[in-house]
Amino acid sequence: MQKAKSDIIRFIKQSTGQDLSKYDEDFLNQTLEERIKGAGFQILRDYYAFLKVHPEETKNLVRSFNITYSEFFRDPLVFALLKQWILPSFFSKKDNSEKNEIRIWSAAAAAGQEAYSLAMLIDHLKMFYHSNTTVQIFASDICLSEIEKAKEGSYPVDQLQKIPSKYLNEYFYPNGKCYKLIPRIRESVDFSIYDILDTKTISPPDSIYGSFDLIYCSNLFIYYNAKIRNQIVQKLKKNLTNGGLLITGDSEGEILAKYKLHAVCPPAAIFQKETTPEYQ
Repeated sequence: MQKAKSDIIRFIKQSTGQDLSKYDEDFLNQTLEERIKGAGFQILRDYYAFLKVHPEETKNLVRSFNITYSEFFRDPLVFALLKQWILPSFFSKKDNSEKNEIRIWSAAAAAGQEAYSLAMLIDHLKMFYHSNTTVQIFASDICLSEIEKAKEGSYPVDQLQKIPSKYLNEYFYPNGKCYKLIPRIRESVDFSIYDILDTKTISPPDSIYGSFDLIYCSNLFIYYNAKIRNQIVQKLKKNLTNGGLLITGDSEGEILAKYKLHAVCPPAAIFQKETTPEYQ
């Protein structure tokens, strides 16, 4: 079985350029197993033989590794802290500084649910606090189809269950069988295609220079092996300002412990970059 799996990994890399060995072993095995059964096979070696002569199945296999799950207001505790403490403190600090701008990056944004959750919350809080701080939200994903969905900003009813009713009434309107975000919220997020594993760039080109006060990257590390996780965390950390915050999935805290990122309010998955002198 190990030989057949290695052959599949090598074949996929040669034929598509995609390196499946970057994924966590359990996730890799589970995804392969599901795809093998979906194609009607039970033995990995038989599936490999089929894969080599059916290009469409090669596309299906690679597509099955795309991690595109997301949801609005995904972690209630995190968003409660953002609303009651984190964002108000950002506004207070920035409103009284020369650089009154907050920069946010929603990495691996999928169809934009998390980025738009932040946008709605920020829009509401800015009006409440009468803040004059500018907020820039950048959102990126490697999947073109997901980014296109995000830019459209239209979602079926079953994806709106966690949205507070006042936000649903204020920021959405009926759009056929879906509900669509109002233009002000859609236009407040800058969506772009970006591979977070790209070693030639430090941040999405649209953001120009990175330097984010807040990065939202939930449940991404768990899908990759230790080497790739390290690469991702180091990139996100470099993109954070001094004292900047990284929001992850609630099961990813142990991964971040060795990177000088400390939990600011356990058990919430919010981690802060250590403050270092700006000039040394």
